[in-house]
Amino acid sequence: MKRWVVALLITASLVDISVTIADESPRSETANSESHANLVHWIRIPAGTYRRGFASNDRNENRFHFDHPYSNRQNFKFEKPAHQVEISHAFEIAETEITVAQFREFVTATGYQTDAERGDGALGFFPDQDDYVDRFQTASEITWRKPGFEQSDRCPVVAVSWNDAQAFCRWLSEQQGVRCRLPTEAEWEYACRGGTQTWYSWGDQPDDAYRFANVADGALETAYPNTTRYARAVNLNADQGDGHVFTAPVKTFEANSWGLYDMHGNVWEWCQDRWAEDTYDRYLRDISRRDRADFVLKDPLFEEKTDLHQYGDWRVLRGGAWTCTPAVTRASNRTFAEKSGASVYTGFRVVREVAPATSRKDAS
Repeated sequence: MKRWVVALLITASLVDISVTIADESPRSETANSESHANLVHWIRIPAGTYRRGFASNDRNENRFHFDHPYSNRQNFKFEKPAHQVEISHAFEIAETEITVAQFREFVTATGYQTDAERGDGALGFFPDQDDYVDRFQTASEITWRKPGFEQSDRCPVVAVSWNDAQAFCRWLSEQQGVRCRLPTEAEWEYACRGGTQTWYSWGDQPDDAYRFANVADGALETAYPNTTRYARAVNLNADQGDGHVFTAPVKTFEANSWGLYDMHGNVWEWCQDRWAEDTYDRYLRDISRRDRADFVLKDPLFEEKTDLHQYGDWRVLRGGAWTCTPAVTRASNRTFAEKSGASVYTGFRVVREVAPATSRKDAS
């Protein structure tokens, strides 16, 4: 089970979307404080409706694979069936992933210890192993403070669990006097797409990832040969690609159309929802196929426990990471990890609720 989950995460479309957005444009706001955490730049995302997931027909899958000839073959079963989703309230989402500096401020203020620090460490990167999956192993020395590679204060914090992200959100809520939380995966995909109908927020071309995302590329392959053999971009020469071996400082690459950075690549991002591989089927099972085109799912947050949860409390991850081919970072892609687990390719960003606040409680 554990090996399979690791392989899925590190190797983890033409999406037929129609987007209806309220008469409100995304805008940037900054909290009024000199502290790092309160200097989160928030982008206001308007309420609206969009089509979530991967359009389920062979033509779309064949086109995706044709346009990604150097990437490992993708499986879209977790992203189907595509369906209309309404985000009924505007919300604010952090312009970037939470950084090392911002997380350090939280730890300094609270004395918090992460799951990795209190346990057996996080999943780290050990490139000397012959087997690709074995290159990612849990080790006690791997924590957010020492992930095994250099990070600046502006890099996204890694080796943090879902539990750690929740603790940060609770603290930030107290600092700002407004509820801060992880995004639902419906909010995450809506924000990532930024009103687009394409596989990525920038369009359908995987090579354009180098302008918008930190992905597995020539820099990683040159530093550690054979690391990208299952996560391969088109160009693998040292001077091609995004130029970053591991995490990149936030805002290194271009933002999407709504002003959000690193929604694709850099680190996988935790969402509130529990994981189920058939989440979308569960929502639509009582809706006839004839009626699905007109059905709109309002503010979904999946919290059910499935058979898989007897092995742990699995939570959704979105966006891909520095370990991933561009194909894996597509807007509709979904994967998961246990909520106490942490890795050097996983971080998070935060949502701040906009009045009137919803009454929905944190997932537990």
